[in-house]
Amino acid sequence: MSKNIKMLKCFMKVMQGDEEETKLVTPDMYAKNVFSINYHLLKKKRLKNLIFDIDNTILPVNDINISQELISFFKKLGKDFNICIVSNNNKDRVLPVAKAIETGYMYKAGKPNKEAFDKALILLDSKKENTVMIGDQMLSDIKGANEYGLYTIMVDPVSNKHDIKTGTSRILQKIIMNKFAKKGIFKEKNYYDRK
Repeated sequence: MSKNIKMLKCFMKVMQGDEEETKLVTPDMYAKNVFSINYHLLKKKRLKNLIFDIDNTILPVNDINISQELISFFKKLGKDFNICIVSNNNKDRVLPVAKAIETGYMYKAGKPNKEAFDKALILLDSKKENTVMIGDQMLSDIKGANEYGLYTIMVDPVSNKHDIKTGTSRILQKIIMNKFAKKGIFKEKNYYDRK
């Protein structure tokens, strides 16, 4: 099943109140950005492998201006964790970022499909029990990783800029978040560590 059809089906089920799909799009932790994640808590939980999305998770969409702050951040993080970036974007987008932050990478990954996470675990030489997915998209990053059995962290997008691929998903996510806020399930800017 294509990733877009899978995301749309998930969206429809969530809007119809399906409890299982609602759990799949809800992250274990919600943080403002990658810098504010409680990495000490992740270490205490024996989570030692981190998968990062790129677009609007660590950089604005299609931005390859990697700051020294971001490079230093990943270098420091790499002392305690194994890291890779997994993106649905293309090689021209992913490779410069991976080189700058000196990490493993996957492009055209196909999140939320299982195969994307299978390949990420091979890349990290890790098991799902000690691996975290960090991203800004409920319907791809969070849903796919929850379904796969990873610990999930959602961050707010670093920019309001979207392309055609991320923009559609963002619109659907906004609708879901509004529904969740009314039900008290998940509220934007209400950060938490659930597990």
